[in-house]
Amino acid sequence: MNQNDLNLDYDGNDVCITIKSKVNLALQIFLIGSCFALAGITILAIILNILAFIFAAVILLLFFLRYTLWNLYGAERVTVNKRLITSYHSCLFFKTGLRTKRIGKKLRMIPYELYGQGKQKMVNVVFEVSNGENVQENAYEFSLPVRIEQAEMISYMLSLLYLNKISFDFNRTKMCMN
Repeated sequence: MNQNDLNLDYDGNDVCITIKSKVNLALQIFLIGSCFALAGITILAIILNILAFIFAAVILLLFFLRYTLWNLYGAERVTVNKRLITSYHSCLFFKTGLRTKRIGKKLRMIPYELYGQGKQKMVNVVFEVSNGENVQENAYEFSLPVRIEQAEMISYMLSLLYLNKISFDFNRTKMCMN
């Protein structure tokens, strides 16, 4: 698994976390080549005028093109301040809408799905908030994994923002078995 690019910005009021997708050259060549092959199959189906095959090829091409664009140009941006978590995903010129979640009493950062062998331990980070009744709920979960060192750096930046009202709890890791 490749390491994704992480950019942290802290201005005293907000912590902005930007993670950009990064894949190796062999996978880039495979993804782009597969998109060209599917485009060729789609054009051939249009020339031969086979309607069912045209429909299937176009759907497959659009799905694979979306997957390719996310892996080559995908990025997610999370902004945390003392009251809100705001996030959106972008992929080249496509952006999702802003999602905002209010932070109640407490914000907890939990590493999720530890995987990797040797020196590349990767985690997905979950931001968990508690509301007024101390009910824990997931406010945001990264879709792109980061290294453990990067997750600890995010935790440090958030602790600067919240003055030690955040905990980085490795004892509550969730494992996902697919």
